[in-house]
Amino acid sequence: MYELGQWIKKIENGQRVQVLEVFETWGYSSLKVYNPEENKIEFLSADRVLEEWDQEIDANYIKYKIVLLKLFQEISQGMLTSLKEGVIPLPHQLYVLKRALSESGIRYVLADEVGLGKTIEAGLIIRELKARGLIKRILIVCPKGLVSQWNLELKEKFDEYFNIILPSEYEVIKRIINKDQVYNQFDQVISPIDSIKPIERRAGWTQDEIHKYNEERIYSIIEADWDLIVIDEAHRLAGSSDQVARYKLGKMLSKASPYLLLLTATPHSGKTDQFLRLLGLLDQDTFPNYQSLVKENVSQYIIRTEKREAIDNKGKKLFKDRKTQLVEVKWNEKYSNQSLLYDKVTEYVKNGYNRAIKEKKSYIGFLMVLMQRLVTSSTAAIKDSIGRRIEILESQQVRIHNLSFDDLADIDLEEGMGQALELASIDIKNEIKDLKEMLSLAKQAEYQALDAKVERLLEYLDELYSKDNEMKAIIFTEFVETQKYLRMFLNNKGYSISILNGSMDMEERDRILLEFKEESKILISTDTGGEGLNLQFANIVINYDLPWNPMKIEQRIGRVDRIGQEKDVLVYNFINIDTVENRVRSILESKLATILDETGINKLSDLLDNEMAEMDFTDIYMKSIRDEKFIEHNVNKFEEEFRKQVKIRNQYKEIIRDNKDLSDESYSESNFDLDKNLNRILDYYQASKGLTLPRKNLSLSNPLIEKHINKDLEWHILDSIPKFSIRNFPNEDGYFSIWQISLGEERQYREYIPLFLTKKMLYRPMSGRRIWEELYKEEDNIELIGMSRLETSLYERIGKVAEEITYDNFLVLKNKYELKNKDNYRKYKHSIEIKKEAAMKIGIDNIRNSKLKALDKESIEIKKDYEDKKGLVPILLPVFIAELVK
Repeated sequence: MYELGQWIKKIENGQRVQVLEVFETWGYSSLKVYNPEENKIEFLSADRVLEEWDQEIDANYIKYKIVLLKLFQEISQGMLTSLKEGVIPLPHQLYVLKRALSESGIRYVLADEVGLGKTIEAGLIIRELKARGLIKRILIVCPKGLVSQWNLELKEKFDEYFNIILPSEYEVIKRIINKDQVYNQFDQVISPIDSIKPIERRAGWTQDEIHKYNEERIYSIIEADWDLIVIDEAHRLAGSSDQVARYKLGKMLSKASPYLLLLTATPHSGKTDQFLRLLGLLDQDTFPNYQSLVKENVSQYIIRTEKREAIDNKGKKLFKDRKTQLVEVKWNEKYSNQSLLYDKVTEYVKNGYNRAIKEKKSYIGFLMVLMQRLVTSSTAAIKDSIGRRIEILESQQVRIHNLSFDDLADIDLEEGMGQALELASIDIKNEIKDLKEMLSLAKQAEYQALDAKVERLLEYLDELYSKDNEMKAIIFTEFVETQKYLRMFLNNKGYSISILNGSMDMEERDRILLEFKEESKILISTDTGGEGLNLQFANIVINYDLPWNPMKIEQRIGRVDRIGQEKDVLVYNFINIDTVENRVRSILESKLATILDETGINKLSDLLDNEMAEMDFTDIYMKSIRDEKFIEHNVNKFEEEFRKQVKIRNQYKEIIRDNKDLSDESYSESNFDLDKNLNRILDYYQASKGLTLPRKNLSLSNPLIEKHINKDLEWHILDSIPKFSIRNFPNEDGYFSIWQISLGEERQYREYIPLFLTKKMLYRPMSGRRIWEELYKEEDNIELIGMSRLETSLYERIGKVAEEITYDNFLVLKNKYELKNKDNYRKYKHSIEIKKEAAMKIGIDNIRNSKLKALDKESIEIKKDYEDKKGLVPILLPVFIAELVK
């Protein structure tokens, strides 16, 4: 006769069940039982259960339990993936991975400084989430120049293959698959930002055509059911206002996936409205207004490491020193025509810019900026552009553009060249006349002498290569024509040259980078071409053109000043000293240096967002070119505004700061190989049961694995225990056990503690861990002697010791649990208060009252959940017990 509460076992699968009710009807005995392994109530026939049982297990089953418990331990510690040879994660990268996985909702800004490997961090998170079976469909959105880098790094370092969808290939793919939903066809996609952002106007297009374009490109992406979206250079999506196309794209993408990673080195550069918009992409409810930007909220969403705190796996400083030298170039008598050409172009620019402002034609202003940048780059570059501009004006191939100020901020000089040269003229007759005079002077300058800058460049290169013939250098210029000029000149001087620019496709780009790494001495790159490069094998950066925005210089240097750089980084900045630009630069750099010194900030990249700063610096330079008398005044006005930005930035510095100790051993690499161990679990289990089942694509969500993860592993007093010795190990007679501490259903609040007690109940502190590690080894090292019963009194004595020994582990777990509970409550409570403030401003009474009532209800629920979780339910269970013999 069965008793209520009695534990029995099902014959067909060995599952343990507990008797809830006994039925005797028409001569049949039936049982109502609870099955903890499947968490359900069942009705069973009494002849299909065993009241007592003997477990017959072999060495394979012991190995199965040991490896399965090792997996549980890794899950509880928050990291599963094997870190393959292609990736040697650094402490700060492992920190990012563990922090990102500490919450169930993964929506973060990965905000490490430039060069710390945010791509690697995103790859680690992708691999981990895939291993857990949480994601399958992944979209990576990045600037065009970074597409190749993302594809290469994910393939080489993580063995992850992504489909690249470029705007030029969209229609081709659509025709091949014969379907409108292009993005639905691939599970893993990389696509450039600007190829998918919605457009509001395009020359010659009707509103219907624009709508159709947006429908096909944008909404086919948004509605493609992504599990994770990664956006690189995410600060670009914050926009200068909430009406910018990129911000609209960001809002749509943020709603298209439950998991979202925003990557940016400059989350806050002094412009709080952009920072608020950026965080709002992660959680609009948490960040409705400026009052929500407090550490309790922000720290939940931003993960950031600064270069100064980054260390390698040996605890040493991660980055080499950087040395910068300004190379001043003077136009003496030998270069008189170059000087005259500069003056003539500057006069043309000044007049054109003044007229563009007067007549409110901002697009002409962009052309003037372009011409001014060209004349300081090279004679070849300005001559070519003037010639093309004349041809366009004379053939009347101009186009009318309605570009806004924000549109201009989005245009890169290299990519916008053709568009700018086609702009309609304000006064076509006089402009052609001025252009022809400048073209004639440019030709004279070419005949008179080589460019002054290029001769100084050759002097420096000859000196550098005389000291180190194996040295590799990168020369940056803003324009393709200057690039061609430098390549021809340096080739003639015997240097092996590779070139890179924005017009090259990914295959050509990859080929050029390999050529530079293995063969060429010098890479000449434009800014667009150099975007996203990892060139740690070079340590010389020569800025042949000096951008107006200092952040662009920082980004160029960042191509070589990265993890893995083995030499000090040498930077040479070339500047023509007899120019308005040099006078502006000199005063501006002095002012910026003073601000940095006063604030204790060591570099501009901590303060400047590349795109948002671009227009600020353009404004200073162009105002100064319009009237040199106001250079000091213009810089002072900028300094005043910049100081305000620095003040705001410093106010947010502590909010953004991610306090941590990277020397903590918890940020060292795990050697747990998930793929291998999932296969080991199935191998051992099937061998113990005499089974052979097919398997593929194993992950934690695979049904074959889920069955074992959800298994009731609690050891019960009615279970037999194995008796064995370990080969080639200093065995001692006693009892080895593994105990599970848990504080709820979430696996992150569990811990597994191995213990060894001698027959005399003496605790051996080191032995439990050593025995577990020995049993975990792949070798066949278990000599099974048999099975035996554990007396209840002996089990109780072992349990009492386990309770004492694991108490400290419980306290650590309890502290972790309570801190997280308090943090979550504080965050949600603050969010509710902010929402209430916003609701109070609603003018319509019934809507306001309804909103406040809903928030009161939400507040009560949050409070109740917090109080409920304060009532701890700690459980200590044995999940494995064995008798060891000598």
